[in-house]
Amino acid sequence: MLNRSLRTSALALAGILITIGGCSESPAGSSTQFVVREGGARFAASGTAGAVITPAGGSIQTPAGDRIVFPAGAVSEPTTITLTSSSQYAGVELQPHGLQFPAGHEPVLEISTSGSNARAFRSLSIVYVDESGVVAEFLPTADDGGAMQANLRHFSGYIIAGH
Repeated sequence: MLNRSLRTSALALAGILITIGGCSESPAGSSTQFVVREGGARFAASGTAGAVITPAGGSIQTPAGDRIVFPAGAVSEPTTITLTSSSQYAGVELQPHGLQFPAGHEPVLEISTSGSNARAFRSLSIVYVDESGVVAEFLPTADDGGAMQANLRHFSGYIIAGH
């Protein structure tokens, strides 16, 4: 079961979809919409993975194919990290919330677009979703064809948005 924060974000995102994207049949329109995973149960996690990341770095991957890679120096002491994939949206929740990373040592988040409607959009970005479920920032995002990638300055909820 998703933690309260992700459930709240998912509920708020449903409202955002109606507010900014409507219930449009065509995701290729000009408005922003969140990329959904096909066949996912609403408001449920599709997988969680966790590990202790040390100052030497490391990575974590969920069964859904979402992954985070930590370079050396991202954390100053061994830190327990949890990555939870959303089955409703192409997105993740990262714990502990608020964990920040030094410049030049930011982890790279990879959100899988497999099983989603991502390729129906002209442009995709990873967006930071704050505690109230509001899109707070569009991150510079790279597309490797199977996942969207962005460097993270802190932990929270992140979802792929298409425009």
